[in-house]
Amino acid sequence: MIQLAPKNLCTGCGACAFVCGKNCIVMKENEVGIVYPELEMSNCVQCERCQKVCPIIENVDSRKSLTAYAAWSSNENERATSASGGIASEIYKMAIANGYLAAGAVINNDFYVSMQLTDSMEDVGLFKNSKYVFSSAIELYPKLRILLKEAKKAVIIGLPCQIAAIRKLFKDNENLLLIDVVCHGTTPYSYLKQHIAMLEKKYGEVAKRMSFRDPSLYTYTFTFTLYNADNKRFYAQRTKDGDTYQFGYHRMVSYRENCYYCKFAKSERISDVTLSDYKGLGTMAPCTFSAQKVSSVLINTDRGKTFIESLIATGKIKAEERPVDEPVQGDEQLRRPSTKSKYRLYFERDIQVFRGNFEIAIQKAQNQYIHDEKIKKMISYPKRIVRKLLKVIHI
Repeated sequence: MIQLAPKNLCTGCGACAFVCGKNCIVMKENEVGIVYPELEMSNCVQCERCQKVCPIIENVDSRKSLTAYAAWSSNENERATSASGGIASEIYKMAIANGYLAAGAVINNDFYVSMQLTDSMEDVGLFKNSKYVFSSAIELYPKLRILLKEAKKAVIIGLPCQIAAIRKLFKDNENLLLIDVVCHGTTPYSYLKQHIAMLEKKYGEVAKRMSFRDPSLYTYTFTFTLYNADNKRFYAQRTKDGDTYQFGYHRMVSYRENCYYCKFAKSERISDVTLSDYKGLGTMAPCTFSAQKVSSVLINTDRGKTFIESLIATGKIKAEERPVDEPVQGDEQLRRPSTKSKYRLYFERDIQVFRGNFEIAIQKAQNQYIHDEKIKKMISYPKRIVRKLLKVIHI
């Protein structure tokens, strides 16, 4: 009897649906808007290919990082308009210049995010910046199969679960350079779609462009923005400004269930190179520069080492070697999955109660969070006054 990955662990990668020769598996949203594989047994021949390519059922080998760098693009504009240090863009550009195809996450016209493949320098900009929503990889797999048959090369930058799925599907193919981006979790697309629809109705606008970390407002402010057809920004809010979607993501409340049990959130990595914001910079060795707009680059294989060293040698990126454990200790997601808070538990309950209505469920969780934070401030207020008085007396 075929058993797919349990729903609390399934990443929605779609590898099982891709390999099924009888089309027994389709990816569908469930009653609360989360995409899972759905199995129709009537045509199943029990070949078990779906189980063999599942990175949850069948483990993917991982390895300790060889080297760590603090790095950033030498192109100041590239760095300024990227979510972190602009390393991903420089990787894509060098890859395409050397005959590789490039794959990454792209926001489509309906704000659905999917993994796409290109050989054009002009498309690199589409891959830039964070996408705080579930991205579909299933559209990428047939394209990879074709290019590998033609002995072409590709660099792929994706989430750890997506890279794991690609490794299960295509083995450790020497023509693939696999790069994972450290991930906190992914929020279902249906939640983003509901959130944008609510804001369009509220402001009487139609959104044509969106950013989760708008470069025009500095990517490090994590400002969620929407633009209309005239490219006029009609919405811009951060988590602390009250945006419910940002609250759900940055407070780890609205992720897919599997994100809280992620088997790839650990120091051993499944890719050639791991990229992230550099957290903990300077904690294990002296550092003369700020962590702002600096990427952590973990080299996990010799293949990854060769490629990154070529970027350094040609001056495309600036990099300083750091202790390997520094970014690992600085970033919890390099050691463990996101943890469930009580607000996540409230959200789990209410998203079911309100049948997938994201705005109602997340607003209730956010209201409780705001209430609790106010109580904390009230309790801590006398202590803060005492500390200030002690400082005055000491002076």
